[in-house]
Amino acid sequence: MRPFGAVVVACALALGACGGNDANVRTEGTTSPSSTTSSTSTTAPPAPCTLPGADTNTKSGVGDANLAYLTDVRFGRQTCADRVVFEFRDGTPGYSFEYQPGPFTFGESGEPVVIAGSSYLVVRLAPAAGVDLAQPDAPATYDGPAQITPQGLVHVREIRRLSDFEGEIMWVIGLDGARPFTTAALSGPARVYVDIG
Repeated sequence: MRPFGAVVVACALALGACGGNDANVRTEGTTSPSSTTSSTSTTAPPAPCTLPGADTNTKSGVGDANLAYLTDVRFGRQTCADRVVFEFRDGTPGYSFEYQPGPFTFGESGEPVVIAGSSYLVVRLAPAAGVDLAQPDAPATYDGPAQITPQGLVHVREIRRLSDFEGEIMWVIGLDGARPFTTAALSGPARVYVDIG
């Protein structure tokens, strides 16, 4: 039987690994050390990796900006989750993440869009924009791709922008199934992220 203190330390380390650092770094999982039963040595299977507080329910948050400008979309593998990050300047917009079935259409055109995956997490960011219409030449604040096929993730198959219109940006994250997830807003820089476990 393991000492109680060792179990507490192991749990604290597991929870800390799924924290708020959103660096675009792949973190490899670990396996449990071998244990001895009678005279035979075996390797215990890795403990299940769970994302604290994650479920498949709709999640939302209130922003702190009149209009936030999208500047970057990043992704990375955390210990317990795939992470997608939306970064902004001039504050953080309100946000919602919700599973919805397809099919989807592109912007106001109504053109059908096929998104890789079998489940779809719809992301709405408002008030937000990817173009600064207050400037004379209306420069894009987000000049990255509208379609991202991430490498090195476990569940995310595609990240696709569907619209940037009248103060709302909508993205869809195509997944291999309806996975539990958590969301949060962070500052320095302003960003909204989702961890998909």
